Amino acid sequence: MKNHEKAVREAASALKSAIGEAEKAGYRTTLPANWRDLDAIPVSETAKASVTVAVAGNVDSSTVDKAGSAAQKAVDKVVAKAK
Repeated sequence: MKNHEKAVREAASALKSAIGEAEKAGYRTTLPANWRDLDAIPVSETAKASVTVAVAGNVDSSTVDKAGSAAQKAVDKVVAKAK
């Protein structure tokens, strides 16, 4: 592999990793159409969607916790599919 090709592939791999980590942390990016604009990649912080569960009646706290966890997982799946 030639030096220029190797440098581009290494930079692309590093960019991919950095964007992946940023998305895990709640950031979103949009890649430009032209490589000349790579230094102007927009990066925005978005709030993670969260669920609040209200339970009426005589329910033990472990059941409420399980319901909240299940609801949050459902929201996370919907948000992931929307990306």
